[in-house]
Amino acid sequence: MTGGYVLLARLAKRRTVKAGRLPALSFSCGYYAYVGSALNGIPARLRRHLSPAKKIHWHIDYLLQKAIVTDIIIGETRDRVECAIAGAIGSCCRPIPGFGASDCRCHSHLFFSPEHEELKSVVISAFKENGLTPEIKSPGDYR
Repeated sequence: MTGGYVLLARLAKRRTVKAGRLPALSFSCGYYAYVGSALNGIPARLRRHLSPAKKIHWHIDYLLQKAIVTDIIIGETRDRVECAIAGAIGSCCRPIPGFGASDCRCHSHLFFSPEHEELKSVVISAFKENGLTPEIKSPGDYR
């Protein structure tokens, strides 16, 4: 299965995170949506994201050392849709500048909302706007 995915993660308290070459960023308590793609297989990519024992490589790896993934939303496709999904989410939620977008021209691939259900709804709409059928998964499905 290939396609796009969004990790919804909860940060229980304000934290400062230094992610790769980005400056140290202050993250508010609340919920974050990280948009990614896995054109070589969604299950393997998600297992890697959720593994506590991994080489820290992507920006999201740094944040996931402090946040807990609550939901995963996936959409099957052979196309690169992460930037389109990020654009749709960014029209409704606050982007974290530069986060997860070092290999594209997007402003961000990470978005913040204080409300879980609101963020989840925006993500589901973003998948639908891009012609994908969103599937909501539990992190336990990939551990």
